[in-house]
Amino acid sequence: MTDISLTEAAREWLAGNGGEVTLRLSARHGCCGGQAGVPVAEPGAPRKADGYAAREIDGVRVFVADDLGAGPYHIDVEGLFRWRRLVVEGEMGRV
Repeated sequence: MTDISLTEAAREWLAGNGGEVTLRLSARHGCCGGQAGVPVAEPGAPRKADGYAAREIDGVRVFVADDLGAGPYHIDVEGLFRWRRLVVEGEMGRV
């Protein structure tokens, strides 16, 4: 099972933004042809539930991509006022 934690600030921000978050890998391409999967957290549920497992963590419904590694992953929020966004610390994967 994937190890995921949320900060109190992330839980509060997500509670005010639907109470759901999607955790997945996003492909990043290097300048010399390499590529890596960087973990990203996006508010809301995925468009298609196929390939995701839903869990509840501290009152937040978390949709975890099947191709995500075991972790650990730590979800936080950064920024000010309406320019706040979710950030993830955790292992990178292959895409």
